[in-house]
Amino acid sequence: MSGKLIEMDKPISKSFILILFCLITFGYFFFQLNTHYEETEIKNHKIEVVGKVIKQYRTAKLHPKIRYEYSFEGKSYQNTLSIDRGSNNNYVNRYFKVNISARKPRYSIIFLDKEVIK
Repeated sequence: MSGKLIEMDKPISKSFILILFCLITFGYFFFQLNTHYEETEIKNHKIEVVGKVIKQYRTAKLHPKIRYEYSFEGKSYQNTLSIDRGSNNNYVNRYFKVNISARKPRYSIIFLDKEVIK
């Protein structure tokens, strides 16, 4: 590259902004629909298992998350969950109730308020 700045000789068109807005809106609704589908799948085919928190970390936005693992029919699964920013609890190496879908066991929800003592 020659080190020149790229000059924009045309302003951003209204159609580009409209297409960008539609893509963002579609992505948001797709995410919401997928979340609803997972919750419904767990509700309709619920199995209760015990999961172990294996990692607690913060993302680039400093949003705390946990990674947990659980087993179903001899196969291990992992999932993540965002936790409250104000939470000072250390969940690592602790066990909690996890609801999963028997049909699609990769869909799960962990209940950090329902600890299982092993």
